[in-house]
Amino acid sequence: MTAAVAAVAFDYGGVLSLPLDPASVRTLARWCGLPPERFAAEHLRERLAYDRGDADLGGYWSRILSIGGVPADDGLLARLNREDLRGWGRVNERMLAWSRELRAAGIRTAILSNMPQPLLDLMRADPGFDWLREFDVLLFSCEVRLVKPEAGIYRRLLALLAVEPAHCVFLDDNAGNAAAARAVGIQGFHCRSDEDAARAAESLGLPGEALRGL
Repeated sequence: MTAAVAAVAFDYGGVLSLPLDPASVRTLARWCGLPPERFAAEHLRERLAYDRGDADLGGYWSRILSIGGVPADDGLLARLNREDLRGWGRVNERMLAWSRELRAAGIRTAILSNMPQPLLDLMRADPGFDWLREFDVLLFSCEVRLVKPEAGIYRRLLALLAVEPAHCVFLDDNAGNAAAARAVGIQGFHCRSDEDAARAAESLGLPGEALRGL
């Protein structure tokens, strides 16, 4: 029998937000002097180090710019950071509505996300992301120097939520991150779409009006 759910944690990119905007990828690639396919690979190559805080804004983007032969300067770095956020900043309104429905039902909610500090700083300064404050727990990799799929970040989530693993649900669009959550006892779901979230809600007996009619 499935344990009662006391808390639901959401990944940000690809769950609470829509997938990375292809138009943004093309813009970033052009500014970096790279074909979109090469840029996409380099954008991911050192991303976990950036998310953990091992690389700063200049360190992360200067490496990519150097491949394209583009000089890095503070103005360009700031533009790249803003465009990176624009690419990840399209909120999944249906998933956000579901998080509100869960809270109204007395279920705690959290965001557990790999996120670089420069991007998080922009988000927190943008009134369009004021909804972040609605969540009971915000756990971003750059602030704890841990990244998914490392077990420590999931244990930190459980401590902040003050729940046992079996009573916590986690949704991530990355299958490996969902599996890592399950390895520490959390009910991890690979969630690539609203339909996946609806199926998870139904299987767990959770409220899901915001996800119905898909």
